[in-house]
Amino acid sequence: MVRLIAIVALIALAYLLVRYQTRENIQKGIIAVLCGAFAIYLITVVVIELMR
Repeated sequence: MVRLIAIVALIALAYLLVRYQTRENIQKGIIAVLCGAFAIYLITVVVIELMR
């Protein structure tokens, strides 16, 4: 369920960035933060699964 909510939120954010022509610096910052958060999420999931 959390994954579904995250996917919907990312799609909505991508739509807003494209729709309102946000400045390039802000777009790059948001994408960097989202990629970092996604990497942390993946690492957490892998570690939890390995601990089982």
